Order: sequence, then structure tokens, then C-alpha cells
Amino acid sequence: MKLRTKIALSMTGFMLFLLITSFGVAWLVSRHQIIDSRYDVLRQALSLLEEDARNRDAVVSLHEDSVVLERQANGEWAIVGGSSADGLRFPVNYGEPELVGDWFVIATSNGLAYGFEDAAVSETLRTLATILLIIFMIAVAMTFIGSLWIVRQGLAPLRYLEMTMQRITASGTLETIEVGERNDEVATLATGFNQMIARVEGSMDQQRRFVADVSHELKTPLTVIEGYAKLLRRWGQSDPAVRDEAIDHILTESRQMREDLIDPMLELSRFTALEDVEDEEIDLLELGGYLTERFERSHGKRVPIEAAGTWVGHRDSLQRLLVIFIDNSLKYAADTRVTMTPTRIEVRDHGPTLDEEERMRLFDRFYRLDEARDRSGSGLGLAIAKEVADLNGWSVGSYANAPTGSIFYVAK
Repeated sequence: MKLRTKIALSMTGFMLFLLITSFGVAWLVSRHQIIDSRYDVLRQALSLLEEDARNRDAVVSLHEDSVVLERQANGEWAIVGGSSADGLRFPVNYGEPELVGDWFVIATSNGLAYGFEDAAVSETLRTLATILLIIFMIAVAMTFIGSLWIVRQGLAPLRYLEMTMQRITASGTLETIEVGERNDEVATLATGFNQMIARVEGSMDQQRRFVADVSHELKTPLTVIEGYAKLLRRWGQSDPAVRDEAIDHILTESRQMREDLIDPMLELSRFTALEDVEDEEIDLLELGGYLTERFERSHGKRVPIEAAGTWVGHRDSLQRLLVIFIDNSLKYAADTRVTMTPTRIEVRDHGPTLDEEERMRLFDRFYRLDEARDRSGSGLGLAIAKEVADLNGWSVGSYANAPTGSIFYVAK
């Protein structure tokens, strides 16, 4: 069953309840009013007959078709001074008016009764019931049809959304939905759908760029390896020097491809796949000492680090991010210095001057400056730093360091 049918049936059911309640009350009130007006005549007759039985003539004048009856020895009622009451039977509840068939009757305690036949009451009640039933059926039908139309108009954007999704599934081409001037829940849903499509398009574009960049980065080392492999097959067996040179270059290219491309890609995928990290208090002075010792051992350079306080966050993430910043600074600049506080860490250096366009792309995957295209890196380091920062809810960026160089920072 479709959603619009369910909503229309629900609205019709609610309206059905309201109609039954209101029409039922109207029927009972109308019936009571119609019958009670006749009961008033019976009560007047009762008062007159109990006051004096000789008021029979006056009682008869209360209604044109009324008669006064008296109770016979056999328990039946007969018209006073006339014939039998044609087998009229009614419960003897003295002092209370009764409706028996079309007869309105009331009995006194002195053996007399008063009654009159009024077929118009039954006809009126039947007519009223017919009218109420017809109105009820028309109201239910109009409620259902109207509900279907209103729901259909209200859910039109949802049908368009469904058709759009079906087209996307069939063609593979992403589309968005025109929201227009709407400002309701359906518009919110359409806006969310458009945002989801935008993110999917962005992810697909990023994936295409990623594949293209990886293909480009792999092309050079694989070409070099293939060239030296052919050289080794052609002359390596007869010339030991060619053989050793080819093997050395093949090993160098393989190691560089693994260290500069494959390992960073795996690391990037690992950080991207993480959903949550555990925070802890990190002693910045201790972390600074570790970084100083590490780069002195690996690069042969002592990096001045000023540190104070503690940083609350994921230790491995912060450590990896700072290693990337300092490694880039040592590789492409000079006079690297680090300042660490509980809310902000900066890596300063003096090196190439970057324009705004270059600086905005520093954290893109596989992006390298022209002067850095010496195959000494893959261009994934800062992209990894950005993923690490996003995972932890930190912000990273870069701006110029006067007079030359850059400042890379991570902040909470």
C-alpha cells in the first residue's frame, strides 16, 4: 500500500470517528426533542386525569387523535364509552409516558390511560435518519477523495525524489532536486538529498583524481624499473658492472616507490577508515624531547623545540602530524623551529615563498610544488596530516613567515 493511501485512509478513519460521534449525538438530541414534545402532552393529560376523572373530555382536546382508555377486568384497555382499543398493548408504568409503535400513551394510578397515535413521528425519524446517513456517506467519500488529493499534492516532491533516484540507479548519472520556495519537511529532505549527492560527486571526483594521480606517480618508477630490467636482460649477464648498476637502481626505485607512495597511501587509508580515537593527556615537553632526538638521529639536525603544558588528544595522531610538518620543513626549508602550547602548535621555517594559490593546495593529495618535483616525495604527507587533524577535530593550515618561509600549525 502506498504512503498516500495510508495517510488518506488514516484521515478518513479519523473523520469517520468524528462523523459517527457528531451524527449520533445529533440523532439522539433530535429524537429526544421530537418525542419529548409529545411526552409533554401526555404529562398534561396525566395531570388532568389524576386531578379528576371527569376531565376526560378536556383531555381528549389536547390532541386531535387522542383517546381516553380504561383498564378492563381482563387486563386489556378499551376506549372509554367506545369500542376496544384494537388490541393495543403497552407496559403499564404508571405516571411515565411511553411510545408503543406509533402510539404515545400514559397510564394513571386510577385505572385510566391516555394515548394518541402519531405516525408522523416515525416518518420524521426515518427521514432524519436517511438524511443523516446520506450526509454521512457523502462526507466519508469526500474526505477520502480530498485526503488523497491533498496528500498527493503534498508528496509530489517525494515522488519526484523517487523518480530521480530511479534515474540515478538506471543511468549512473547523479542529479539534484529543485527545492524552490518550499520551507517544509519535504524541502528539508530534498536539501539533504542534494547535499548527499554533492558529497557523492565530490567523493567520486576525488577518487578519479586519486586514481589518476596514483597512476601518474607509479608510471615513473615502473618505467625506470622496466628499463633497468631490460638492460639487465640484454647486457647484465655478460657485463657485471651493468648487472650491479641495474640491480641497484631496481632496488632503489622499488624501495622509494614503497616508502614514498605505497606506505603513505596505506597510512592515508588507515587514518581515513578510523571512526574514533581515544584522547589522553600528552606531556608536550616529553613529546618535544622525543621529536628532537628522532630528527637528530634520522636527519642529523637538531630541531629547536619550545614546549610547555599538556595537549589532550590522541598521542599517535599528534606525533604523526608533527613528524610530517617537521620532515617537510627540514626537506624543503631551513632554520626549522617548533613552538608547542596546550591549544596550538607551530612549525616555522625560512624557505620558498608561496603564493596564495599554492598555499591553498598544500594539503591536497599528490600536490607538490614545482621546485619539489625531484621525486623525493609523493605529495601525500600533508594530505595525511589533514586527514589526521580532521579525525581528531583539529584544524591545520599554513601561512607565510616573514620575510620568507612558512608556518604550519595545528590548533584545537
